[in-house]
Amino acid sequence: MAVKYTPDQQRVIDTRDKNILVSAAAGSGKTAVLVERIIRKICDEEHPVDIDRLLIVTFTSAAAAQMRERISRAIQKRLEEHPENEHLQKQSALIHNAQITTIDSFCLFIIRNNFNEIGLDPGFRVADEGEIKLLEADVMEKLLEDAHGEASPEFLHFVDSYSTGSSDQKIEEAIYRLYHFSMSYPFPEEWLEARREDYQVQSVEELNDRKWYQDALKYMDTVLEECRKRIHKALEIAQGYGGPIQYVENLEADLQLLENMGKARDYSQLYDSFTYISFTTLSRKKAEDVDPVRKDMVKAIRDEVKKSIADLKKTLFPISPEDMLADMSVCQKAVDELVTLTLSFKERLDAAKRDKNLVDFSDMEHFALEILLTKDDNGELKPRETALELQDYFEEIMIDEYQDSNEVQELLLRSISGEDKGHYNRFMVGDVKQSIYKFRLARPEIFMEKYDTYKTGEDVKDRVRIDLSRNFRSRREVTEATNFLCGQLMAKEVGNVEYDENAALYAGASYVEPQDAGQYATELLIATDSEDESQPMTEKEKEAVMVAERIQELVGHFPVTDDQTGEQRSAKYSDIVLLFRATTGWDEDFRRILTQKGIPAHITSKTGYFQTLEIQGIVNLLRVLDNPLQDIPLYGVLKLPCFDITEAEVAMLRCAAKEKKEKMKKTADKQFLYEEICQYCKEPPAQDGTVYDEILLQKLAFLLQKLEQYRRMVAYTPIKELLGFLIQDTGYDTYVSSMPGGDQRQANIALLLERAGNFEKTSFYGLFHFIRYLETMQEQEVDFGEANILDESADVVRVMTIHKSKGLEFPICFVCGLAKQFNQMDARASILMDVELGIGVDCIDPVMRTRRKTMRKNVVAQRMKEDTRGEDLRVLYVALTRAKEKLILTAYQGEKLDKKLSDRLYLTMENAQKLPFSVVMGSACYFDMILSALMRHRDMESLLEERGLPYEKHQLPYGEIPLQIRLWQEDNSLEKKVKETGKAAMLEEALSHTAQYADTQLEQKLSDRLNFKYPYAYLEGLTVKTTVSELKKAAFEEEAEPAAELIMTAREPYIPRFISGEEAVQGTQYGTAVHKVMELLSFDASYQNVPSDKVYMGKIWGEMQTWIAEGRVQKEDIACVNTSRIASFFHSNLAKRMISAQQRGELYREQPFVLGLPAHELKEQYPSEETVLIQGVIDVFFYEDGELVIADYKTDRVEQAIELEKRYRTQLDYYQRALEQITGAHVKERIIYSFALAQEIGL
Repeated sequence: MAVKYTPDQQRVIDTRDKNILVSAAAGSGKTAVLVERIIRKICDEEHPVDIDRLLIVTFTSAAAAQMRERISRAIQKRLEEHPENEHLQKQSALIHNAQITTIDSFCLFIIRNNFNEIGLDPGFRVADEGEIKLLEADVMEKLLEDAHGEASPEFLHFVDSYSTGSSDQKIEEAIYRLYHFSMSYPFPEEWLEARREDYQVQSVEELNDRKWYQDALKYMDTVLEECRKRIHKALEIAQGYGGPIQYVENLEADLQLLENMGKARDYSQLYDSFTYISFTTLSRKKAEDVDPVRKDMVKAIRDEVKKSIADLKKTLFPISPEDMLADMSVCQKAVDELVTLTLSFKERLDAAKRDKNLVDFSDMEHFALEILLTKDDNGELKPRETALELQDYFEEIMIDEYQDSNEVQELLLRSISGEDKGHYNRFMVGDVKQSIYKFRLARPEIFMEKYDTYKTGEDVKDRVRIDLSRNFRSRREVTEATNFLCGQLMAKEVGNVEYDENAALYAGASYVEPQDAGQYATELLIATDSEDESQPMTEKEKEAVMVAERIQELVGHFPVTDDQTGEQRSAKYSDIVLLFRATTGWDEDFRRILTQKGIPAHITSKTGYFQTLEIQGIVNLLRVLDNPLQDIPLYGVLKLPCFDITEAEVAMLRCAAKEKKEKMKKTADKQFLYEEICQYCKEPPAQDGTVYDEILLQKLAFLLQKLEQYRRMVAYTPIKELLGFLIQDTGYDTYVSSMPGGDQRQANIALLLERAGNFEKTSFYGLFHFIRYLETMQEQEVDFGEANILDESADVVRVMTIHKSKGLEFPICFVCGLAKQFNQMDARASILMDVELGIGVDCIDPVMRTRRKTMRKNVVAQRMKEDTRGEDLRVLYVALTRAKEKLILTAYQGEKLDKKLSDRLYLTMENAQKLPFSVVMGSACYFDMILSALMRHRDMESLLEERGLPYEKHQLPYGEIPLQIRLWQEDNSLEKKVKETGKAAMLEEALSHTAQYADTQLEQKLSDRLNFKYPYAYLEGLTVKTTVSELKKAAFEEEAEPAAELIMTAREPYIPRFISGEEAVQGTQYGTAVHKVMELLSFDASYQNVPSDKVYMGKIWGEMQTWIAEGRVQKEDIACVNTSRIASFFHSNLAKRMISAQQRGELYREQPFVLGLPAHELKEQYPSEETVLIQGVIDVFFYEDGELVIADYKTDRVEQAIELEKRYRTQLDYYQRALEQITGAHVKERIIYSFALAQEIGL
């Protein structure tokens, strides 16, 4: 059955040859429509387009992969209908190379194909975030060290003004932030240079033309307009029934005063106006039939207006024009120095990245922009040849999640569109209400600029806007609740998003009508304090208990629609999600409470990894290996189960050190814990003393022995290998797997090993830098998040952040933690930044030690607050629209609820659709916003009356919506406990009195079973099947111990990879590639008597190209092979013998075998009757005069042949035994060929 699209969706699919902006509301099917548009374009009968002529840009790699899969499925479906269609067959092949990608990947594509245009080394590597953070830290340290060394007056003044104490942390943070702000602009150096002019104001007249001053006037107008509305409302109350009629004259005077204040535009006039403002004194006349509540309400409104005016003066016009200009001059020096430092930081960081041949994600965008655009002599941007080629190549540019673009991405994609040639071919789809990545410097303003300028309608020429407002995800109850809340909260003044009839959601999903009218109504659950606080809980715990009890009511009872069958069924745990703005500080409380209530829960988190017990334990061990003179990490190591040193034993150790010190009458500095351990072992206390303990002495000696062993390994062992050895040698993996949540903990350890492998690919190396790498990740909040081990089909309640939930949907959605305070710390820093308004700083005199906020900084702070609040509202919208059938909002309030209701009582008489600007901006948390929006809802009537507060019903947009407001108190009654635990509680109580009747024989039997020891523990390690490599490794370790601990590999001189020509390849990968080449080489007669290595290399390279063309190998699999080393092999006697054997048909390569051996041959304690299968692959063997010759290739980097002889003798022994047993022929010779030494080694 064909899908039926709405008229708006059909317009999105069919509209051609225009720039199209699709404003797609949550759940409106934008992805399905986008895929259908692509399919229609490539299947168009008149103008079919190849799929690789479309550029499709998505926000994440996962979204790109999903988009490619959906398009591929759609093409395959069409092919099934038209199997002979050659164009569709072609698209099926092209889909794999089509540009369905992220913006970063597309930039990388441009760079890799045009690196020569910007002089970039083609061997560059994309650095991961951790490596870049380390590099930034190194560059910052050197920058500030040099600046302190030069000690210029400007720098010293800047540091004196804005650093704290002896730390430069605040300076570093300011430079980092300004740098990252600048990188979100197409030309960061120009943007930074422009910041020098932020405080260059010579006169009040010049000030009037500045954008930030116009923003200040706009904010002033907003506040004054709201004040006028409030006074109008007060007048309406005063003139109404029971109103204080005697205040009318005062209120009219207030209105006139506010009207006059808003007329001035000049700073001097406004300063005088706000400084000398004077409100009239309220009339003291007595009036009859005045309602005291209404009288107090008018007074409260007027007092709030007066406070708003006072705050406005304090923010914008605190000082005279002369003082303001003087402050601007003082701040100019600081801003100029900050810009200088940031430009120097950028220059040094760029040089460091080029020196290491690295690029990061911001580099990709700017390099791509440099390839595509250039500036002419007039400073105008012109497309370069590459941009012109791409303009001609791409038929259409499709951008998903357009609301999250930034200025660089916008300019980049515009440069390859055909707009400059009059060919409008950009298709942009997104929802500005879901733009929640402002913290990543996304610019929703780009979307809004087009939203406001693109026209709707059928006959629009070049730029058209199409709104998709029908929601196919949620029930009507969810969409109406979202409209009710967002319709009052989201306005142009806050976050630049107007929630009107065009932005509203219209239910389009088909669901079974409920039997109970209020069954699917949105709920607001408010946890309050219970009368019985015998078991005190935190606020978070109370909310968690409330949520858990509501989940118990829903699961197994509440009807939801099954995605697969479309039929209704009872809700399961997996139908439920708990959403938080941030899970930090909430997840563990909720996890614990839900578990106690028998509710399975899984927390999806991007934080907390470094705080987990298992990661802290192993990282502490690494810190001690790097530097044992660290008491806190060492104490953590002592507590590890492999050392098992108790607190009492540590106390005894410290007492022994103290006694020793007192006896020797030393007054030196306090010893480190490690020094005390060494002293205790070297000079143990007297055996008859109180601080002597033989067991402790043994434990400490074992500790020192292991630390010495591990610290020796640090010098020559790669980090990942070192970590793996530590985990295995200490039994740490077994320990963490036996703890609660063992699977998760093991997965976290595996993730650390994976990260260690990633670190080895960076330009840093060694344990010291790996610890820095981890610490920098923590400091910069680049957290990995715990490893995800959840099965997608698991029946558990999901707990995740709202950001993580974007793009997902759940039948039942709890939005929790609504009373958590908004984070407003960013707007309180001494140095503020905004992408549009620039830098805002305090005026500081380090000599007089005075600090004063400047008007400009206050304007920047206000803009930041508005942007942050707009982001908060968009995050709330995303949370509300995740629910398919049931939306539940939860918060804890306690005693604060009554005051919040009382403070918002005046809102019950507001007629305007939007809540006042001050209400939205003044909200401290989501609950404040939601409560303000619900004050006029009919369900508030009973709650207000219960609290003794009046309620006036008003008609609101979208009509009355189904919504339930419920207060919750924990019930600690015995009746509830019996209901929860049933007979189990009574049974447990009864059993507690039966100890005297216990069966002692049964008790002994149970004890024997619980303390049972496995009698065959000595067979641990005996396996049914093993490999030659494992046996070789075990034999080598036994033979080398203890000498293995003393091996030190000489450090090779560092040669950058782009000079040496080598890629960053792991040893095993290189070895596998060499073995593959040696397996496939022909070894025919043409390899005999070749005059030079160059000829050999040419023949080898030619064969490799043939294998790639035939599909026998992938190019990247053998790209790392050094053909010169293969050529050297053909000079060996072994090569000549192999060529001869090949001509006789007696050469065999990569031959697998399985050999059965009695178990006692592996270890004496194993039983002889057991057989162990040994499997392996012999690199090469050949017949010579009726006998066998075995050869083994080795790529190990060694300095002497003896190392390979020791390492691989056991392996060749097994090869010989297997061949002789299988073939019945005698092995006369065994050879190892070392590619590193270019040498044959006979065994």
